[in-house]
Amino acid sequence: MEEWQNRQNQPDSRPKQMPETPGRRFWRLWGPILIKWGIGIGVGMIAMAALMMAYMGSHYQTPEALEALMSDQNKMMAFYEKILKKYISCTTLVEGVTALVTIPVMAILFHKDRKKEKEAGIIPNKKAPLWKYPAVIVMALALSLGLNNLIIIGNLSSVDASYEQTMNAMYSAPLFLQILCLAVLVPISEEYVFRGLFFKRLESSTTFVYAMLYSSLVFGILHINLVQMIYGFILGMMLAYVYEKYGSLKAPVAAHMAMNLLSVLATEFGLYSWLMKDKIRIGVITVACATIASTMFVMIRGIEEKPQKKNDKENLAM
Repeated sequence: MEEWQNRQNQPDSRPKQMPETPGRRFWRLWGPILIKWGIGIGVGMIAMAALMMAYMGSHYQTPEALEALMSDQNKMMAFYEKILKKYISCTTLVEGVTALVTIPVMAILFHKDRKKEKEAGIIPNKKAPLWKYPAVIVMALALSLGLNNLIIIGNLSSVDASYEQTMNAMYSAPLFLQILCLAVLVPISEEYVFRGLFFKRLESSTTFVYAMLYSSLVFGILHINLVQMIYGFILGMMLAYVYEKYGSLKAPVAAHMAMNLLSVLATEFGLYSWLMKDKIRIGVITVACATIASTMFVMIRGIEEKPQKKNDKENLAM
């Protein structure tokens, strides 16, 4: 808390920019999220149309059969229900394709932002060395497992039926597809959108703490169901913090990948079911996760992320 207060009290050394119109400011901040939504809707519509065409081609091959379907409302309702079930079963693939299309678009916007900062004379945070990355991965794994355990202990999944439906749909795909889509493509896509663009653009006009809290709140809310909202908000703060400390988007991407991979493998191999069988076991592991995460946080907190100004470099050289 003291560290965050010091961040707020530090004078703003960023070069003053020309004032933006409300519309331009809105698009600059929310544009990446709206673009991601648009891509998701587009991919979803294409997937739904492809499923409908495939199903109609295999079940309604003659004009008479198709006409009978179109003229019977009950048959049409049954038809749409079948297509919807098939679409839900393809949720992981749809998410993966959406992320695959989103990544290059967001990468272009991200690098444009960094180029503009460089041209404006803004000195970026120092990049942490590679040997310090295990700390963020271990912290992310411990925090993720600990939070999932608390969700199980609190039986929060029973409060929101949509959470279980979402999880069942996403983890019903083949394991290799889950790893590729949920543990590789989706983390890269979301980190570009929510940390690399949304958080970073918000921080450029406010403070680190405000940007971290606001971007994490949005990140959580956009996960739709209550359980993932809470989970996303807490982990969103951690991801924004490590991005700031490590000075590179690679840090939150690595952490996000590790957490999603843990969720995929834990679900596939029944880790959470095993934990639920013994209250003492899950309690001890949750406490251990809190201890490990706290230890890693202290280590990460010691990373000096402040940019080294030219004057400092000249003094060191003398």
